[in-house]
Amino acid sequence: MDTQTEPQQHGAHSERRHHPHLRAIYPDACRHIEHLFHHRQDWAGSPIDYLAQRHIHEAYPQLGSSDVRALVGAIERVHQARTKTKIAH
Repeated sequence: MDTQTEPQQHGAHSERRHHPHLRAIYPDACRHIEHLFHHRQDWAGSPIDYLAQRHIHEAYPQLGSSDVRALVGAIERVHQARTKTKIAH
């Protein structure tokens, strides 16, 4: 059996997280765009996610468009989850 093609097992579970290069810049990227999600309104007629993607692309020009979308999506999901938690309490 070729062990090169099999996913590595960590204990009983395989690693489900992907994109370690995005995980490494996630905290800094949050600081760049988190303020955009606080009011959830369009800014000058542009949707928030579009603006967030532009900010991230400018801050990290080495990232491809799919990486930028993935990073912005993750930041937005975390922000929405935190907002729901605050509303619930």
